[in-house]
Amino acid sequence: MNLTNTQFVFEGKTKRVLFGGMALGVLCLLLTFINDDEYHTRFWTNILHNSVYFTGIAFLAMFFMCAQITAFAGWNTVIRRVYEAMGGFMGVGLILMAIITLGVWGHFHHLYHWNDPNVNVTDPAAPHYDRIIAGKKGFLNPVFYTIAVMGFLGLWYFWYRNVRKLSIAQDTEETASLDYYKKIRRWSASFLPIGGFLSPVFIWLVMMSIDPHWYSTMFAWYSTASVWLGSIALTILLIIFLKSRGYMEYVGPDHLHDMGKFMFGISVFWTYLWFDQFMLIWYANNGEETIYFNERMTHYPVLFWGNLLMNFVAPFFILMRNDTKRKLGTMFFVALIVFFGHWWDYFYMIKPGARIAAFEAKELAEGGHHSSKSHEAAPISDATARHDDASHDDAHHEDAAVSHAAADQSDNAASESAETAVAAAPAPSPAGHADHGGGGHDDGHGHGTGGGEPSGFRLGFTIPGLEDIGTMIGFLSLFLFFFFRQLERVSLVPHKDPFLEESLHHETGALIETELEAKGHAHH
Repeated sequence: MNLTNTQFVFEGKTKRVLFGGMALGVLCLLLTFINDDEYHTRFWTNILHNSVYFTGIAFLAMFFMCAQITAFAGWNTVIRRVYEAMGGFMGVGLILMAIITLGVWGHFHHLYHWNDPNVNVTDPAAPHYDRIIAGKKGFLNPVFYTIAVMGFLGLWYFWYRNVRKLSIAQDTEETASLDYYKKIRRWSASFLPIGGFLSPVFIWLVMMSIDPHWYSTMFAWYSTASVWLGSIALTILLIIFLKSRGYMEYVGPDHLHDMGKFMFGISVFWTYLWFDQFMLIWYANNGEETIYFNERMTHYPVLFWGNLLMNFVAPFFILMRNDTKRKLGTMFFVALIVFFGHWWDYFYMIKPGARIAAFEAKELAEGGHHSSKSHEAAPISDATARHDDASHDDAHHEDAAVSHAAADQSDNAASESAETAVAAAPAPSPAGHADHGGGGHDDGHGHGTGGGEPSGFRLGFTIPGLEDIGTMIGFLSLFLFFFFRQLERVSLVPHKDPFLEESLHHETGALIETELEAKGHAHH
């Protein structure tokens, strides 16, 4: 096949559009910062949300590419440079996550309740001692956070730089014995365990520790599958964009069909993980776990059900047919839904817990304590943890089972009672809590004065607002700017890759199946 137009040119018009998108993102962040609570919770959650999501997309592009190289998969060689260019954003992600990490050390934000500067929750002698968080203090602390976030991400970027360097050198310096290809395979194979075993720790620190009492063994799998789908969807969108500009004419319907199969299959896998996590927690009926879903189903129903609608229902029913995976328009539409849907999923995972952390920080700053009033509605502060100090917890619980357990003064009995109380409640509703104004007030427009207990509507938390979507556009523009910069530095085709010819003549057989189906229908 005669390959033409294999050198991407980053045009000035495209740069101006992306600079405009980045300017929009900065403007939206400034507006969010100004119209926020005193802890700037919405501002910091937007930075964390988008930094993790787009850095995760880059990481999964690198991971997926390395898995394909290690498995001798040749079909996607013609789109390998797209993966490489996407993986380069991990370098920018290092800077973005450094901002969050500095905020942990300097207490610039209150995203993590375990890092609250107003209270020592790990000291048994402290008035606000928290046994559950204290049991995790070897893990939930600024030092380990820095190691897991900056150290692991830096290690992954180091691996990426070496694979990228070898890939570029392969175009001109490859030997007859394929020395560069073999080096690329070694680096790729070694990246898989490094990325696979360390990424859950990264996710636990950055995301799951926002809700430090809650835990799920499925969370790392679930959130990784989610951002992997975001990465696949963005890859498809970029391939279609490049084809519309006259590039990658050698990427045909069969390549697109395979990408569609991955998007379809991983969407089903993500849904399995969603159901598995939800069903097992519901069945176990453990208060520490059920409060997470109870909170989101009760106070964030649009986020909860919209998540399933965009990330399972839409891709499942649209991509079920073979021919839909081969149509540029349909694939672009579905990929756009999936990309935004999993950004929505990360919004759903981060925002509610961070909102509660801000509320509790406000309570403590005003000299309050961890009242059960806040914990009944808070996924990060379940009743189990608060029964360690029966002197003040029991006074706030009217449930008969809880009162009976408190009288026994037993940690185990109290924990069982707390789980029963949470499970028996139809929802962690604010009944009896007046307006939840103890820690702040929401004006209904997202301009809280104290974090605001998560009971009412608050734009930017209950659902994404225009500022949140504008911030996402800014981060996406930043991602695309660095993507195109990487893409123009080398040929779009790895000319010396031993699987190039196989990839150029790749066929899935789906077209033959479609034609046979059409003939069968015509016959009938």
